[in-house]
Amino acid sequence: MVDLTLSPITRTDHAEDALDLAMRAADYVTLEVGHAPNMDFIDSFFTAAPPGLTERDLLHFAIMEGPAMVGMLCIAKGYELPEDWWIGLVLLDPAFRGRGIGRTVVHLIKEAAQAEGIAALKLSVLEANPRAMHFWIREGFLPHRYATATADSDGHNRWVLVYDF
Repeated sequence: MVDLTLSPITRTDHAEDALDLAMRAADYVTLEVGHAPNMDFIDSFFTAAPPGLTERDLLHFAIMEGPAMVGMLCIAKGYELPEDWWIGLVLLDPAFRGRGIGRTVVHLIKEAAQAEGIAALKLSVLEANPRAMHFWIREGFLPHRYATATADSDGHNRWVLVYDF
């Protein structure tokens, strides 16, 4: 297993580092939002809470390999059910992909969730990202439902996956 740590980050102290990472991972950001990463994307990463939640319900982490920020992630506590965590984004630097970092990050998230007594982890995967779907299923997540794009959404069809403890 790769030696990683999850280090809490805030918009105030880490927005520039987060933008630098998003620029390195522009392939995924562009797929999701339709344009290169910018500070609006970073602001949304730190502030966009799912319906019924607030910014206080969000956990933000830098994924650190030694002194290098190789990724970042956001978790919404209590979305869709109070005992669930929703993994909103796991963004990895392409230079570090394929080295087991994703698997290690999932392991760290599962450990933290179990320590908090969380019943399930949920996330959505863009239908346009089959590699991500394969990854999450390999990590034990199962299809929960299919979410078709609507006129009010960003135009992406998604699979919602769940990992029950």
